[in-house]
Amino acid sequence: MLIFIITLLATLLLLTFLCIFLSKNLRKKLAKTNKQCWLIAHVLAVIIYFSGVFGQLLVTISMTFFTEQSEIYTGILFISYFDHYLTIPGALASFFTGIWLALRTHWGGLTKYYWVLIKWVGNMLAIFFGALITGNVVYNLFPKILSSGLHPLQNPLYLQSRRMLFLGIGVSMSLLTFLVIISYLKPWGKRKNT
Repeated sequence: MLIFIITLLATLLLLTFLCIFLSKNLRKKLAKTNKQCWLIAHVLAVIIYFSGVFGQLLVTISMTFFTEQSEIYTGILFISYFDHYLTIPGALASFFTGIWLALRTHWGGLTKYYWVLIKWVGNMLAIFFGALITGNVVYNLFPKILSSGLHPLQNPLYLQSRRMLFLGIGVSMSLLTFLVIISYLKPWGKRKNT
């Protein structure tokens, strides 16, 4: 698990530094049309990200009412599909497009404005907690539950995993909602030391 955390953080930081390096070699800011295209891509990525997390939340809530083993297994499968095809790609795409917009527009980088800095760190935290809690449950604990001979409702690991999944999804949804609100309101101004 520690190797996964270090790899994830290294990947996010490498992607950030790659964007910074590329943007420094491109002196001109994005033209209006290009900025709009990148902004549309960013908004779509956030929608995909939100949809994945919200879909996981709905399935997890539904799983509290499932009693049949096949229904529970199907719910676990759908949660992993949401993670694979919506949450992870949406998170990485919104992270990349957000950094690129911050670096290549009038915002002037990742640390010039408080709200941009908070969004950058907040998105890294959302990805980190999503991968740490939700990813651990979906890819480590649920396979153990599926391979055991017990019915999931008789397995304490399943009930604990479902609670952990609620926690992970709740943290992710809270962070994402906060980041969307910050994007719209832009509540804090320029940092004084930049």
